[in-house]
Amino acid sequence: MREKEKKIRITLDVSPQFFERLEQLEQIVDADSKASVVRQAVQLYIYLAQRAREGAKVCVVTKDGQNETPIFFAVPSLLPQSGETKTGH
Repeated sequence: MREKEKKIRITLDVSPQFFERLEQLEQIVDADSKASVVRQAVQLYIYLAQRAREGAKVCVVTKDGQNETPIFFAVPSLLPQSGETKTGH
């Protein structure tokens, strides 16, 4: 974000469990702040939603070479099609 770009403050009400996960993620990704984690998460979600709109599918390849289809909410085109297994086989 540009230094002189105006910022808009928002307030989120979250459950204690969500806050704990946010703190854990802040540590895992070595983020400067929880706000940074949320900004990065939104950027990733925008990318995934745009790619899904283009017909792309998201797949995770484990270190042993297995393909897994992660489950994303609110982006129907990222969900496995009926008959497809979690591993995409």
